[in-house]
Amino acid sequence: MNETHPTPPARAAEVAAAEEALARTQHLRRVARRDTQGLAIPLLVLGPLTVAAAALQRLWLWWMVRDLGPGESRSATDGEMAFTNIVDTYWGTVGALGLLAIGLWFGVRSRRLGAGAGAGAWVAAAVAVFVLVAYNGIFVWVPFLMPLTMVSVLAPSAVIALALLLVGWRRHNGRLAAWALAFGVVTVLASLGFFDNRLYDLLTLVRLPTDVVLAVGGWGGLVAQVALGVAMVVVGLRARRADQGAPVTP
Repeated sequence: MNETHPTPPARAAEVAAAEEALARTQHLRRVARRDTQGLAIPLLVLGPLTVAAAALQRLWLWWMVRDLGPGESRSATDGEMAFTNIVDTYWGTVGALGLLAIGLWFGVRSRRLGAGAGAGAWVAAAVAVFVLVAYNGIFVWVPFLMPLTMVSVLAPSAVIALALLLVGWRRHNGRLAAWALAFGVVTVLASLGFFDNRLYDLLTLVRLPTDVVLAVGGWGGLVAQVALGVAMVVVGLRARRADQGAPVTP
């Protein structure tokens, strides 16, 4: 006849400790997995900044030609020069500050969750500070930094996108990398007038009247950037909602 022997107290304590350690490990895995999917943070920062950049560029264009007739020109006023400088330096200043906010947000989030070790936080913050400093020409005389400094001055949004690509790689987040690439491509091409020119070409190809082509063609960059910014905000909100609803307790 089989008899059931009670588990010795020492053995019971070992089993309980092992179960607690296993539960803690599973909890940390869930938290780390949640942390690596930190998609909402950069999208909710860069999405509104992208929409604001498009609106600012359009406002600048209207401001510069508001009182000019066909074929007319005039010298820019001091106020218009200051406004032009704000538009030209937008991604090198406001965009870099946005990237710095992303890095700080990542760092605070990782510390709060207790997992992830802030992967990408230092990358985003360091690149943001570099862009802010390089945009003022301080690094222009440093030979090994000159290429990145020139890119920071000419296309700061490309450097911001490059930083987020690196963050996405470190966090094993392919979706973040894809959105970073889309952000970089759209903002750089918009600054070069690519979307406006393509829209002009399309309207001319379908033989619309010249007045329509001139009135509508210049909206290509605005539409592309607003569409991207709104999409980033929508995806970011959905990711944040899913993130907040994910269980993180063991």
